[in-house]
Amino acid sequence: MPLPPSALLEIAHASEPPRRFELGAGKVRIGRARESEILVPEAHVSKAHAEICYEGDSFHVVDVGSRAGVLVNGHRVQRRPLADGDVIELGPESPVRLTFRASPRQQLAQEARVLTDVSGDMARGGMARLARFFEFSRKLGGGFTLEEVLQDVVDLAIDVTGAERGMLILQRDDESLETRVARAAGGRDLDREVVKASETLVRQTIETAKARIVADVADAIDLAQQASIMSLELRSAVTLPIVRATGETGAGAVFGVLYLDSRKRRGGFDGFDLGILERLAQDASSVIESARLLREAEEKRRIEREVATAREVQEALLPDEFSSTPVFEVAGVCEPCNELGGDYVDQFDLGDGRQALVVADVCGKGIAASLLAAALQGALAAEIAQDRPLGEIVQRVNRVHSRLAPVGKFITMLVALLEKDGTLRFVNAGHCTPLHVHGGRVVRPGPAGMALGLDEDAVYEAGEIRMAPGDAVVLYTDGVIECEGPGRELFGDERLEQLLLKGRIASAKQGLADVRDAVDAFRRGTPVSDDLSVLVVRRR
Repeated sequence: MPLPPSALLEIAHASEPPRRFELGAGKVRIGRARESEILVPEAHVSKAHAEICYEGDSFHVVDVGSRAGVLVNGHRVQRRPLADGDVIELGPESPVRLTFRASPRQQLAQEARVLTDVSGDMARGGMARLARFFEFSRKLGGGFTLEEVLQDVVDLAIDVTGAERGMLILQRDDESLETRVARAAGGRDLDREVVKASETLVRQTIETAKARIVADVADAIDLAQQASIMSLELRSAVTLPIVRATGETGAGAVFGVLYLDSRKRRGGFDGFDLGILERLAQDASSVIESARLLREAEEKRRIEREVATAREVQEALLPDEFSSTPVFEVAGVCEPCNELGGDYVDQFDLGDGRQALVVADVCGKGIAASLLAAALQGALAAEIAQDRPLGEIVQRVNRVHSRLAPVGKFITMLVALLEKDGTLRFVNAGHCTPLHVHGGRVVRPGPAGMALGLDEDAVYEAGEIRMAPGDAVVLYTDGVIECEGPGRELFGDERLEQLLLKGRIASAKQGLADVRDAVDAFRRGTPVSDDLSVLVVRRR
């Protein structure tokens, strides 16, 4: 068995002068026990804490059952191969720092081994390794995480080039850079928060959308002057754009970079197959894009489920059907134009033959509007049964809405009380004027007040309609009169009034059906853009 290349541990202790310990073929025990080759007589250090041994072709550090653990470069490990410059600590509050230093002989041996492995792979069918990766990437949806696949991309790129470090760097929407994966040779993780790449090379690759191979930074005049490259002491580097395909032409937008570099040797990136790296960059783009689309699809499904649930809740809050009384027939409908509507219609039984009807239109559509409609229902339910004048009830509801709703989210509403003597009392808070069909004509009774949410101190006055037998009152939202037909013509108030006079409203249900049929015929298939709500009240 060949002897290992010599290596050193630089031992730094806060209370002792620094010293060196030469590593060889035998195990080196580290701990508090007297027989330890490296004795650390500290209370939190275990008697047998760690070992360093030479196995295969590299030195390894091993945690042999310590209480405080073994850290390499700040990360706790159980067993890990060591690279030049790795810092070993005996627990998070280690009194000693052991820095591993590989000898020049070992470094050369490792570099020669990498080059031999890569060339041997190509000669013995290195495409098989590539095929393994492609299969691995296709398994993204079958149990492998995105992070695992991207790490495999970077590890394989490091193997192909013999680089010391590899990173997958993505550009955010605000053009800042995010290091998504950072790996070192040998499959070691690097701290993404600390590790740095040449921002100069990364930005140039993103801007030009072209791969760049810098075999020797010293010979690249435009790079040798860059502060970021000088501070990193780079000798050679490779960058490849990661492109998201857009449009039918196949052209794409660069959203990241596959980055590889070396600090140890010049001319280190001039003997590999660029085509393989380009394919790796393409596959990285593919799996990232697939993950993005998967997340978007999952988010869409989640929103659809939430909207469907909200729709069920909203439908449950509306009456299944409207109840009539011995004096009045009542029929109504509320049809949202989207999954969730901003219209609200309701009926409250006040007892003793009295009913309260509500038709309201919340500013906007969707979930926000449906939530405000639900809040309005709660406020009305709490107030409508109180023995107060109708104007005061609406005034109190307006005060609640003004305090709770966002600025600009107003509600138009009409509340009507049906009395046993055939009287309909109402308060109009900025809503469409009710239509009273009486004696062969349509009357628009007042008064009208301010919409809810515009003025917390608004005052509301009640109006009264004395309905004769056969009279009808129609309450509706602007989705009826503002419904568009072909050519963007509006249904309008006049067409609605003519319809009510022509139909003579033989019953509340027939009057409601006439309005819905007339609106559908007018649209002639034109998509609706607003909710449609109608209540028809007819005195028997």
